Amino acid sequence: MGRRFSFQSYQRTFVKPLRTALGEWSVREGFIVRVEDESRVGYGEVAPIPQFGSETLVAAEAYLQRLRVDSSLAEDAVALASLPCCAFGVSTALASESSMRRRDYSVAALLPAGRAALSTLAVKLSAGYETFKWKVGVEAVAAEQAIFRELVALLPVGGRLRLDANGGFSMAALESWLRILQQFPTQVEYLEQPLAVGQEAAMAQLAASSCVPIALDESLHSDGGLRWFETDAWSGPLVVKPALMGAAGTLVERLRPVAAQVVLSSVFETSVGLQNTLRIADQLPDYNLAIGFDTLAAFADGLSSQKSVPIISAVERTGLTPETIWKQLPKLT
Repeated sequence: MGRRFSFQSYQRTFVKPLRTALGEWSVREGFIVRVEDESRVGYGEVAPIPQFGSETLVAAEAYLQRLRVDSSLAEDAVALASLPCCAFGVSTALASESSMRRRDYSVAALLPAGRAALSTLAVKLSAGYETFKWKVGVEAVAAEQAIFRELVALLPVGGRLRLDANGGFSMAALESWLRILQQFPTQVEYLEQPLAVGQEAAMAQLAASSCVPIALDESLHSDGGLRWFETDAWSGPLVVKPALMGAAGTLVERLRPVAAQVVLSSVFETSVGLQNTLRIADQLPDYNLAIGFDTLAAFADGLSSQKSVPIISAVERTGLTPETIWKQLPKLT
């Protein structure tokens, strides 16, 4: 039969639009890729976010249309170099089942921007979550800092808070935040990408002087971002969105030396992308931080084949069924 590729598109509406410093996000679009040959069927996901430096949906679909006709394009490294989401989706669809043992992973609960974070925190605490990620840089600095103090007061012993600014802080806002965050060293795990891409030197200096860990996110997914994966290039956490990072095998090799700093994070993909990301984590023995995948309840469309839980267990992972998701999607002609 030979190798045969097919794909289907999806469009998912958020139950509640996601508010970040980059704006409001209400619809998630992407593609599920299926590859079949004489011995197996594999699935991958292509979930672009152009704001993070990936290809556009139009460019991704154009490549996938060509791939359906010419399967050799799956090995076209030149074309895929500018299509990181396609490279991830195709490589994971082609990958053999990892020989690494499946592991359990703690999940960081996602808190909405603004005061809604307080009620969500209470719900997540009762569900057993211990690590929480809160979107900041959305409302006025003083208002968010007041909410932060309320959130910290609600955290139990051992509870940890991550603040994600999506590059939306000014220098003055960052300095103001650091003065407060350094007062809570046991409750604040890190501040994620407070300044825009290109201001990494300033962020590194302020992290060192304040002793507040600063994580990179958008900086990793921009032009030249791979330099931050070099040993000792960045002292803080590295928030990695595998679905935006190109071929999975190459990514695993890149992450192994810095695995203890890595936080794997969602791009609001389906369970197909989640399963493939967890397979990457399985291949990083030094990976131990809570994953940023409290995104399964963001949609009510059946494309997430499990519930949001504080721990994704190795046993539950066997229930992820890409074929079920594939059958729910409208067939392309």
